[in-house]
Amino acid sequence: MLQGAVSLFWLVFFADGILSVTDEIASLSGGIPPLGAVRQAIAFAVLGGSVAIAGLVSLTPRMPKRALVPLILFIWWAGPAMAFPLTRWNVPHLELGLAIAQLLLAVSVWSVCRGGRWTRPLPLNESPAFSWRYSLLAVPLTVAFFPLLVAASALSGFTTQVELLTGGYVRVRLDGIYLVERKFQSGDREVRLTGMMHVADREFYSGLLTGIDPAIPSVVLVEGVTDRRRLLGGKTLSYNRVARFLNLTPQADSVFSQQIAEGLEGRDGQKVDDAPAPERPASREINFRHADVDVESFHPQTIAFILAVVGLFQSSDLRQFVTTLIDPSSPIANESAQAQVMNDILFARNQRLAAEIESSLKDYRRVIVPWGAMHLPEIESWLEARNFVESGEIERRALGFW
Repeated sequence: MLQGAVSLFWLVFFADGILSVTDEIASLSGGIPPLGAVRQAIAFAVLGGSVAIAGLVSLTPRMPKRALVPLILFIWWAGPAMAFPLTRWNVPHLELGLAIAQLLLAVSVWSVCRGGRWTRPLPLNESPAFSWRYSLLAVPLTVAFFPLLVAASALSGFTTQVELLTGGYVRVRLDGIYLVERKFQSGDREVRLTGMMHVADREFYSGLLTGIDPAIPSVVLVEGVTDRRRLLGGKTLSYNRVARFLNLTPQADSVFSQQIAEGLEGRDGQKVDDAPAPERPASREINFRHADVDVESFHPQTIAFILAVVGLFQSSDLRQFVTTLIDPSSPIANESAQAQVMNDILFARNQRLAAEIESSLKDYRRVIVPWGAMHLPEIESWLEARNFVESGEIERRALGFW
């Protein structure tokens, strides 16, 4: 029985390697959709099998650890851990490389453990099926090590996914979450893309505009969807409850937001959201300009989605939150509207922001863009296409874990 479990695990691992290599090569010429589905199913089988095999390794000394442990470690590193940190480095054809590595590892384990004799299965250790001395050592080690492996893999995969989705503007470290500001230069013009969060440590917001030379004409392009026609019924998405729960400061109550409010006030006391920038700034202080859209530009599906999210955040308790979240009639569950929501919330606003950056660069030598991190990768690509070159980077801790 043990022999069969070991051989089956190796065989599934080997088959997953073959499918992965085949699928990656096929993807270079369009891919084979059915093969992708089979590959995913086999990958889940290998991941689940690794848990069972790890349990057997801790229970009996007959299991060949030198053959099985490398396979288990590779599975969790290349799978849930997303091959950390290789994924962050944008290694070309990484998936194909990992698939080939998996195949070579399977062949190497079989070759080494069988001494080159390919016609026989992986051998078990010549030991008794059960030993108290072995179990007293192996079981605690496995109980301690395997959950640690799972947790480390999940954390590595999560941090890698966050960095990929935000283009590296959000970084998760052991001591907290960091947001990145990148500087881009073209001639005497500079654009700063500053990753933002709706809630963060108070010190993060107070340090955003410090150290900026006031002698250089600068403008801050302000994020924030307006609602002039009150299409949302006066409702806004409040992060106060989340901030209180995490003992953080909501951006709306920060020093940075106060600077924005004061900067957007005109001489007559009215906001100048849509007023064009002067050809020459009247003073050498930092200027502010609203660079976001109004709700009236959104599709009705997007407006309904926003109202549903506002209601979700206003839930009186956890039960109401879950009930609202899983309600199949809620706009949040409308899969057909998701593409429209993404277009309005992300892409259309990015187009408006890019136009504001282009306009501001005619009047200011420095343009500061403190926007949500999800917006910035596309804006960065837009800048690079216009011959802006990254000239520096600042990393600020937005949230400390302890």
